[in-house]
Amino acid sequence: MRYLILILFFFAFILRGLSQGAYDGPSLIYTNQVLGGAQLSTSGWGVQFNSGKYDGFYKIKTKGIEFVKIKHPKEFKLPNNGRDNSRRFAYGKLNSFQSLRLLCGAKSIVSDKIRHGAVAIGYKWGLGPNIGFLKPIYVEVSKRTDTSVAIERYDPEIHDFNVINGRANFLRGLDEMKLTFGAVAKIAATFEYSGDNDGVQQLEVGVVLDAFLNKVPIMVEEANNQRFFPSIFICYSVGKKYVKR
Repeated sequence: MRYLILILFFFAFILRGLSQGAYDGPSLIYTNQVLGGAQLSTSGWGVQFNSGKYDGFYKIKTKGIEFVKIKHPKEFKLPNNGRDNSRRFAYGKLNSFQSLRLLCGAKSIVSDKIRHGAVAIGYKWGLGPNIGFLKPIYVEVSKRTDTSVAIERYDPEIHDFNVINGRANFLRGLDEMKLTFGAVAKIAATFEYSGDNDGVQQLEVGVVLDAFLNKVPIMVEEANNQRFFPSIFICYSVGKKYVKR
């Protein structure tokens, strides 16, 4: 259902641009642009910020920073139906995993706007280092000796499914966070719409590969953990173009 909504949003975006009137765009040549937005992917969600410097009319050199959540393919959140007000949690998950991507690349326009407010189609790519943040999972558990509830770091040796009420607050475990390092590669088709001279709205649809030096210990079973995380993503960004003096 989520991906159906994304596809409908994509076509609505394109049709909106194609329905605009005759071209009356500016003669001003821009030098830079900045964009910020949110993304959804097959491995999670995130936010991103990009800056670009025009290199001619149809190419932009880009720099970007993204912070994204990366889910393990075998990670599924379930409620404990035997507990009242149970919060959904991923049984067998040791650590939550987020990634800070630092990207350099370029964007090329292959089909420019022929009318004011229409869509410019292009593609972009980016490469760069990747910093992963591993945060241990904490859960609410029922004590066997009484009716109290405790917040404890998840340990598969002592926490079976029946004693877990649900996940604890995300802030628990931040002081125990560990880092891992790797690289990221990303390529996407871009659909840029601008309703006014300076504004930019952009939709990106593409693929990204997050790779790390070692297996990332997200799940309890070591054999299930991996170094490579490919995903498909869609991102919507807004920003502006400007002339740098």
